[in-house]
Amino acid sequence: MDAIINEYKKHGVDNFYRLHGNDYENPHRDIVENIIMEAKSKWNIQGNVLDLCCGSGEVSNVLKDCDVEGLDPYTSELYEKNTNNNCIEMTFKDIVCRGLEKRYDNVICSYALHLCERSMLPILLYRISEVSDNLFVITPHKKPDCDGEFFKEKERMKRERTTIIWYESRIA
Repeated sequence: MDAIINEYKKHGVDNFYRLHGNDYENPHRDIVENIIMEAKSKWNIQGNVLDLCCGSGEVSNVLKDCDVEGLDPYTSELYEKNTNNNCIEMTFKDIVCRGLEKRYDNVICSYALHLCERSMLPILLYRISEVSDNLFVITPHKKPDCDGEFFKEKERMKRERTTIIWYESRIA
């Protein structure tokens, strides 16, 4: 398989995951696992966690001592097989339209929030802030900036070319 960004361009994000949702392998697995381990220790991440856009379970497998639930519209079968955790099948649009049904201590989104359409991002952030006091975004770049009306940046760490940003809800 070509680099993920090239696959997104060739097929589109939705189509790529429809085609490869059950055989997806995160090319950033090692750095994601390392940065979430460090963040978990440094920031004392615990309690119940929503692994938003959970992929094959890289974040969830590091947080085995937490109560973790995945959410991904394309990789739920693979995620459940790799983690033995439940996976909710919802898209960003589903969350925007219907919200999330339960409360979480933490929401963690790894290498995916930048894929949300810009016009939907403020409402998505609002929906997340309704159910969690903490949002952790793992990203290879500065997108998206979630500091604003619904979340404020609390702290960040950068390892190699990957950053994890801890946001606190302004309204939860």
